[in-house]
Formats: sequence, C-alpha cells, structure tokens
Amino acid sequence: MKFLISGGTGLIGRQITKLLINNGHQINILSRKSKISKTLNIKYYLWDPKSKKIDERCLDDVEVIINLAGSSVFSLWIPSVKRKIINSRLNSLSTIYELLNNKKHKVKHLISASAIGIYPNHQTISYFESSDFKIKSYLADVVQKWESKANDFKKLKLKVSILRIGLVLSKNGGILEKLIQFNKLRIVNTIDGGNQWQSWINIDDLANMFYFIAKNKYEGIFNAVSPNPVSFNKLQDFVSNRYKKPFIKFNLSKYLFTLPFKILNILDFYYDMIASNKKVSSNKIQKLGFKFVYKSLENLK
Repeated sequence: MKFLISGGTGLIGRQITKLLINNGHQINILSRKSKISKTLNIKYYLWDPKSKKIDERCLDDVEVIINLAGSSVFSLWIPSVKRKIINSRLNSLSTIYELLNNKKHKVKHLISASAIGIYPNHQTISYFESSDFKIKSYLADVVQKWESKANDFKKLKLKVSILRIGLVLSKNGGILEKLIQFNKLRIVNTIDGGNQWQSWINIDDLANMFYFIAKNKYEGIFNAVSPNPVSFNKLQDFVSNRYKKPFIKFNLSKYLFTLPFKILNILDFYYDMIASNKKVSSNKIQKLGFKFVYKSLENLK
C-alpha cells in the first residue's frame, strides 16, 4: 500500500511514518513548507488548506489517506485560537475531498484522527463508540463537525475510519512533556482531589492502531485509548516516579482555580482541557484482534 499523510510532520505523523517505512511502504506527506528534502520512500507535496491549494500529484498511486491535520488545542482558547482549531481541521479535509472529487485516483480508504473530547466529562460512566450522549462543549462541537466532514468521504465511495484519540504519551513531546514541565516546579495542583479519569495511549500503540486498521480495511469509529485509564493523581505520580521529579501536591478549590479562566472568558478551556474527566473503553478495537503493547502505565518505556 502507498499512503498519503496530512499532518505527517507532527508528533503522531512522524511515528506513523516511521512504522510504515519499516514495513516497506511508500509515503506521500502533505506539507506547508516548500523546501523539504525527500527520501527513497517519502515524498513531500506542498499544500495550504487555508487557501484550498494542494499539489494534485500527492495522490499518485495512493490507496490510503491518513488525516492528522489540525491546529494544536494546547493553547488558551481566545476567539482567534478557537477559529484556528476548527477551521484547520475542516479546511484540511475539505481540500483533500475536493481534490479526490475532481481527479482520478486509486484511494480506497480514509483514516482520520478525532478525539475523545467528543465525550462529556463524567466520573462514573464508561464511554464506548456506540454510547449515546449530548454535545455539551466547544471541543465536543469541534470533534462532531470534524467527524462529520470525514464521513463525507463515504460519498466518494471510500471506506472511512475515525480514531478518537486520548492523551498521547510519548517521550518526544505531547502531554507527557507538558506534565514533566509542570513537575519541574515541584508543586502540582489537583482539582476535586485529582480523581478525574485520564484515558491515555502510548504513541507506539497509536501508530500500530492506524496501521492495523489500514491493513485490515476496518471501517467505523474506534476509541484510540489504552485498556486501563487512570486518575489524574496516578498519572502525575507516574511522571514523578519515572522521571525523578518529586513534587508537592495540593488541592485547590474549583472556585479559586476557575477564577482566572472566568476573568479571561475561557471557561470552556478549563472544563474541556484542565478538568477533563473521561473514562473511555477500547473494547471494540481489541475484539477485532488489536494487541496493545502498553496496557498500563507500568508497561511504558
């Protein structure tokens, strides 16, 4: 199989690219940078989703598209950032869709990133792909529209797979790097006792899951999380013990913690990101035969 990856130069994209290359596949990567060196198995093609520009040669002999494109959500959600978060995701998929709709191609399968942010916060409910829930937040609304845009590719007779990704743990960046940075302060605040559920996945397992779905041509929505979610307290303890960064933990009242977010009018950032509390199940992908290498935090490198 030959792959086209959007967002291929990001943290997840680099890991998937490495895996595909190791398995003998050729890859085309969409990039907004005009000068990137190519290798024997990797070619880069220029695109600009904001202006809907894309090098149509990127589709040459491609059978599977992996869509990872989208602006980072790890910044304060002022109005301009919110617009960038949603527009970057929808414009990326729209640009690829229009190219497929207007050019002969061999593409059979779209595998698109999504997020567990679509699920509401809850302490006792476990979320499955088939769970019934209401869209209650800004992030959930973004994810719903993102998934809807991906599902439009079914109109082009493509198989569509959507991975709702949890907290990605990688020693090379992402949420783990941010937790380590916070722990360097030696003081960590918890909210409501630090019992919020954190549904995570190791980046190696995540890359393997994308490849597993591509190889087996599975369609539908899949939760990309490990089988064992943990509390925020346990995640912080893991970071402290693994990276030798001891810290003092204290519990700040929700009122005091949310006060600056209220002042900045970005309370949705607090509820969706800081106070995120989602226990998400990976049973569906496991029943199809996917094997996690890192089922618990203790298994991590």
